[in-house]
Amino acid sequence: MGDSGVDAIAIYHAANQRITPMVALDYSVEPGTQQPLLRKLAGRGWRDPSPVFDGVDGLTSAVLSLRSVDGRTLLIEDDTDVLFEGVVVPPHGWIDHVRALGAVGVVAGAGITSTPDWERQLPRLAREKELLGSVATVTLTNAFGREDFNAFAYEVISALRPALPPAALHDTGFALEDDRPQRAVVEVVASAARHRVVVPARIFDMLHRRATDRRSFGWRDSRTLKRLLRKVRTDERAPAAEL
Repeated sequence: MGDSGVDAIAIYHAANQRITPMVALDYSVEPGTQQPLLRKLAGRGWRDPSPVFDGVDGLTSAVLSLRSVDGRTLLIEDDTDVLFEGVVVPPHGWIDHVRALGAVGVVAGAGITSTPDWERQLPRLAREKELLGSVATVTLTNAFGREDFNAFAYEVISALRPALPPAALHDTGFALEDDRPQRAVVEVVASAARHRVVVPARIFDMLHRRATDRRSFGWRDSRTLKRLLRKVRTDERAPAAEL
């Protein structure tokens, strides 16, 4: 967020016989800018995480998405920014727990991991309003799922490429080169909607299934793709009124 550095640590928190998988985002900010950071998070829907540290369900409604292909490289984003992208080594069983829930709690603050036994300090930091939290919807895939999605992405792009001007394909190509096939699909569909390209019904149906299966795309990209599909033209139907 902004020019701040951020680290992410996957943890469990136990309270009242409830074990909650969480990600702690630890921002490195300039002295005196901790409160502006927290105010910015609060403005995006983050809330006081004290209830979860007391063993109560939930932090707040989901405002983030978390994606991972290999269980170690995590991408956490909200509707505006990528908050973290990098390798995280989770504790034993954490990925399976998160996969079963389909969500993970996320807490954020500045310098929260700098003290000894910092995980035990999180409830205190929450009570003292030095910590905010949210929930991330989770998309985890295995290696087979990644190969399957890559094949889908290339099929969509190949079908739409001939009808799009070269300039419209620049962002799509960059996303593929950067190993972000979800972003490439969103970019090419956005270009198709913008240039009023006729999308084959077969491709439209594939896109619709992927946009609504809650596995192929993160929350943000899924919402964007569904909105774009309402605008595209197809060769056998009107713009997707049924979405």
